[in-house]
Amino acid sequence: MTTVAMPVFSKQNETRSKGILLGVVGTDVPVKELLKTIPKYKLGIHGYAFAITNNGYILTHPELRPLYEEGKKRRKPNYSSVDLSEVEWEDRDDVLRNAMVNRKTGKFSMEVKKTVDKGKRVLVMTNDYYYTDIKGTPFSLGVALSRGHGKYFFRGNVTIEEGLHDLEHPDVSLADEWSYCNTDLHPEHRHLSQLEAIKLYLKGKEPLLQCDKELIQEVLFDAVVSAPIEAYWTSLALNKSENSDKGVEVAFLGTRTGLSRINLFVGAEQLTNQDFLKAGDKENIFNADHFPLWYRRAAEQIPGSFVYSIPFSTGIVNKSNVVTASTSIQLLDERKSPVVAAVGIQMKLEFFQRKFWTASRQCASLDGKCSISCDDE
Repeated sequence: MTTVAMPVFSKQNETRSKGILLGVVGTDVPVKELLKTIPKYKLGIHGYAFAITNNGYILTHPELRPLYEEGKKRRKPNYSSVDLSEVEWEDRDDVLRNAMVNRKTGKFSMEVKKTVDKGKRVLVMTNDYYYTDIKGTPFSLGVALSRGHGKYFFRGNVTIEEGLHDLEHPDVSLADEWSYCNTDLHPEHRHLSQLEAIKLYLKGKEPLLQCDKELIQEVLFDAVVSAPIEAYWTSLALNKSENSDKGVEVAFLGTRTGLSRINLFVGAEQLTNQDFLKAGDKENIFNADHFPLWYRRAAEQIPGSFVYSIPFSTGIVNKSNVVTASTSIQLLDERKSPVVAAVGIQMKLEFFQRKFWTASRQCASLDGKCSISCDDE
C-alpha cells in the first residue's frame, strides 16, 4: 500500500487567520492498483516501470521484495524504506537515483545483470531508463526498456468476428493481472474476468466498459494467427507413434499481448509438475510486472534456437524430473524484428535423455555410426 493524506483546516471566518487544524484525511492505495495502469505490452519483454519517493525510497519496483519468503506474511523490518540504489545497484555513481530525487526529466543508459528465476539465473543486457516527476505528488516515475526489445512492435488487422471466434477456444487464456479493460470503475463489472470483459466490450453489450482498444486489437490478431497451432498439437496428440510413451507432457505458447495457449498431451492428473502454468506458479505466467520465465530466457537466445532448463529441485523430487524447452518467435529482420511470441514444451527428463543419447550416437563422417557414444560408461 501507499498512503495519500492531507490536512483539513477550519474554513470558518473567525478561525481562518489562526489556521486551526481539524484533522487529517487519507486513503490507502494498493500498489498493485498502480501497476495496472502500466501498459506492460508496450514495455517489451524485460521492460518495467518503477516509482520512488522524493527521499529515493521505492514505491514500486519489480525487484522490491518486502517479504522474507513468497507467500509468507513476515515482512522485512525496513521494507518501506528500501533505496533505489539497492535494486538498481549497477548505477554505482547514483546518476539515475539523484536525477529522480531531484525531480528531473531525462534518459540514462547502463549495462545490467538481470536476475530471473528467484535470483538463480542471470541475463546480461543494456537498459535505457527514462524518468520524470509526477506532478502534484512527491513521486518520480522511471521506465526501463531493454535494448533489442520493445522498440519495434508488430501490428496486424483482423475482423472482430474472426478474433472473437478464436478467443472463445477453451485453451486460450489472458494475463489476469493486465488491464485490457478497466473492470474496477463500475461495481457491476467487478466480477468479470479480463476475457469476459473483452467479449462484452467487443459485442457492444457494455457501453460503460473502458478498454484499451489498441491492446485488444493486437490480442485479436494474436488469437487468429496462433489458432492453427491448436490443430497441429491435436494432430500430434492423435498420432500415437509421435508421443507413444507420453514423454512430452504439455505444449504452450505465449504472445506479446499476454495471450496464452496450453495443450496437455497427458491427463492433468498425470503431469509430473502439477503446478506448471497455474496461477500459483508466478514465475511461469504473465504477471503485472514480468513476462513468464521461459519467455524471457528464450528471447535472449539466438533466434531459432531452444533454451532448455531443469528446475532447481525445491525439495519435491518429482518436480525436477522435467525439462522445459522454449524458443522465441521472431520475424527475422536483422534484430529489428520484435519477439512476437514464445513457444515451448515440458517433457519428462528420461524422454529428453533418451533423445539426447540417440542424437549423440550419430556421426556423419562414419556412415552414421559412432565408435563411442555419450551414454557409454
